Amino acid sequence: MTSPARPGSLPARSSFTGPGPLPARSSLTRPEPLLAAIVLAALLLGCGPLGPIPGGRLRGTVVEPPPVEWSGVEAVRTAQLETRPDDPHSINIWTGVVEGRLYVTSSLIRGPDDPNERDWVRHVLEDPRVRLRIDGRIYELTAVRVEDPARVEAVRSAMIAKYDVEPDAHSDAAWVFRLEPRDG
Repeated sequence: MTSPARPGSLPARSSFTGPGPLPARSSLTRPEPLLAAIVLAALLLGCGPLGPIPGGRLRGTVVEPPPVEWSGVEAVRTAQLETRPDDPHSINIWTGVVEGRLYVTSSLIRGPDDPNERDWVRHVLEDPRVRLRIDGRIYELTAVRVEDPARVEAVRSAMIAKYDVEPDAHSDAAWVFRLEPRDG
């Protein structure tokens, strides 16, 4: 004797086939849509950059930059740079310290060869006020383009060595910016 089926349940042997076979893998478990959802959520929440995807306003504790030297920053592999204060745009960026001063470059390895084609570079040329986040601390700074050939070469060489980059025409075209404390 079989037990009666509970209300709302299907008998053990049913001819019900439903809408068709289930897909082998739900689209919600595929990494691409999941990654897209995470990126969208991060951008909507105003978080900083996620990998190569730019973000918005950086969050963290705003602190005064060191008055003289950026010692200890040499070990930092990646920082986040925020440009365009009125409509924040942030990116992941490499940093370099040469003779105690902090520098960033437009790019040493990929992207457009012309630095003017990078959004953050155009933003800095229009308004040099930037914010840099390192280990959750945010420094309000001014980006100053370095045009002295000897200093540009010294910074490029230091960063190429730090990040173990093979120098090429692209890294030779990179612009260098010194990050300084803001005036007032």
